[in-house]
Amino acid sequence: MKRLRLLPIALVPAVVLGLAACSGSGSGDASASPSASSSASAAAITSCPDPGKASDSVKVSGAVASSTAPKVSFDKGLSAATPQATVAVAGKGASLKSGDYAQVSYSVYQAKDASKLGSVGFDAGNPQALSVGGQGFGAILACTKVGERVVVVGQSSAIGFNTGGDVVVVADIVSKIPTKATGTPQKQDPALPTVQDKADGEPEITIPSGIKTPSKTQVEVLKQGTGATIKDGDTALVQYKGVTLDGGKEFDSSWSKGVPTTFTVSEGSLIKGFVTGLVGQKVGSQVLIVTTPEDAYGSNPPEGSNIPKDASLVFVVDVLALG
Repeated sequence: MKRLRLLPIALVPAVVLGLAACSGSGSGDASASPSASSSASAAAITSCPDPGKASDSVKVSGAVASSTAPKVSFDKGLSAATPQATVAVAGKGASLKSGDYAQVSYSVYQAKDASKLGSVGFDAGNPQALSVGGQGFGAILACTKVGERVVVVGQSSAIGFNTGGDVVVVADIVSKIPTKATGTPQKQDPALPTVQDKADGEPEITIPSGIKTPSKTQVEVLKQGTGATIKDGDTALVQYKGVTLDGGKEFDSSWSKGVPTTFTVSEGSLIKGFVTGLVGQKVGSQVLIVTTPEDAYGSNPPEGSNIPKDASLVFVVDVLALG
């Protein structure tokens, strides 16, 4: 029985930059791609780095937030004793601050030989959903605006990669991600659990009296989004709450943890009912999922989860972003 990872695959930490770790999100040779490391050998960035000679020397052309990677050129052997960041294109959108979430497309180059290690969001795949603030690349994001292009030069570990040596990162800030579903409310079926959102977007789930365990997993769109559609294998940033159908007891919630969660939407990572409910849904949607016991955990619920054996589960999921 596949298990829904209620402890999220990635909690979107400040250094969640990782091409190889981004299923379907990047292009380039995965074996050479940089991936995030929370244990940096160099002191991680914790505040806005200043521009410098190295970052100023990187030449970049092409439209910001395009699906096509920008053209980047710089002299081999570029280095910076402490990370440098230059705004190549000023953003006109909202300023990002610690605690926000953003979609970012970026390309990474090895500074010593100007070789391209890979891209996320450019040429193939979706921009990556990243948290703003903290250390590493998250700290840099807290100095940016939506629509901005920033060039960063510095030791890979200080920025949040584990490739070794100095790297050059060209990043486009594509959008600020909302922390709750923004789609159009839909009429709810009173025969199913009903949902009322609190002011911050957290759903309150009411189980109708006498509701029966479904013979088939049921899915209802509570808010209809207009963004990209989730495909099997995509990575999605979501808010979610899960309760038992019998008694409505909460067993897990990203709202309770205080942060959205990223999931790889596939049966290799999640229970079948969760995947059934999310594949085909659009970003911005809020989705109600009522699973059969077989599409949840059946007779083998996770130890310590407080989920009874053979329980039908209810999830409310806000789809915030892909990537």
